[in-house]
Amino acid sequence: MVAGGRSALSGRRVLEIADESGAYCGKLLADMGADVIKVECPGGDPSRQIPPFLDDRPGDDRSLHFLYMNTSKRGITLDVEHPQGRALLRTLALSADVVLETLPVGRLAALGIGYASLAEEKPEIVVTSITGFGQNGPRANWKASDLVAGAVGGPMHVTGEAEDPPVSLAGEQHFLMASTCAASSTLIALLAASRSGRGQHVDISLQETTLAVSHISGVGKWLDDGIIPRRVGTGLTASVPSGAYTCQDGRVYLMVNRPAHWKALAEWIHEETGNEEVLDPLFEGPSSKRIEYRELLDIFISDLTALHTVEEIFHEGQRRHIAFTPLRSTHEAVQDPHVLSRNYFVELKHPVAGPLRYPGAPFRPEATPWSLSRPAPRAGEHNDEILGEELGLAPETLHGLSQAGVI
Repeated sequence: MVAGGRSALSGRRVLEIADESGAYCGKLLADMGADVIKVECPGGDPSRQIPPFLDDRPGDDRSLHFLYMNTSKRGITLDVEHPQGRALLRTLALSADVVLETLPVGRLAALGIGYASLAEEKPEIVVTSITGFGQNGPRANWKASDLVAGAVGGPMHVTGEAEDPPVSLAGEQHFLMASTCAASSTLIALLAASRSGRGQHVDISLQETTLAVSHISGVGKWLDDGIIPRRVGTGLTASVPSGAYTCQDGRVYLMVNRPAHWKALAEWIHEETGNEEVLDPLFEGPSSKRIEYRELLDIFISDLTALHTVEEIFHEGQRRHIAFTPLRSTHEAVQDPHVLSRNYFVELKHPVAGPLRYPGAPFRPEATPWSLSRPAPRAGEHNDEILGEELGLAPETLHGLSQAGVI
């Protein structure tokens, strides 16, 4: 738990109707102090069954993915197909500053809480939608996933060995990128609404976000250097040389993007190995000039890294402004001295999962501290608090809704 002053989004409410493609957006807003209410179907959201599980034992409150993605949120269960469920959903939506959703295009309007409908009654409301291909266009109704986003957004086209099938990126990175973009765009929309009194519909496309964010497969290198990215093993066409190189006790990853970085690396290789060829002006300039010599340059770099440990290459590379980074195991990563010195990991106790260490703040605003204010909610944990105390439903009404399977 991080103690401090008033959070950046204190006083703001977000209604989250999102699966794993948008849960991280809700988490970012919640950890910044917003009151994020997560709506799940009765019995709990399917994302509660996403592995890995605590101690490798499945269970509703044992998914490490769910526990992480839903910190600082409150949670309710609601059958939005039921007329009473839809009425409650609209009431909740109108009580919020933001509605965050990942439903198929048109579904929100069918539930009676589309942006146009809500804005008639509450002009300042912001609706943030995350879908595979945006709210309109020829692919708007296509289904998507993190895997699909990686394919149509480009990263799978450039990841892996040339002779092998494409390789997907680990960790649902396309969902995370879209959620991060959605969170920042939502903040912009909230700021605009506070000034103009008018909200807006924030339309986030997984494909578009992936194309915009990923430099390894986007149009940036074509515009800069005329490079069309291809699969080249651990390296990148957009950065030459690049890839994983073997040291005496492990491996490091290298990226060389700019002419000055190559010159610094070439001078280092020359100093330690006596290689004169590496200083040839033929290799100087942008990455595009070195593409056809990639295999030769890999040999030169391997000759250097073989002389050192991972830490030696890493720290000397830093001193020379060359982008070397250690390739660490999960165990090594959590013991990284820099991570530990920053007190990055935060402990939070869950009523079922117990005390767990969570990744900490992605950024640290000083005036409005970031905080894990509560563990991920249990299914329906805040039904009485939100639907009863805040919306004013009587206990007998709540009991009836529960018996009818509405909550």
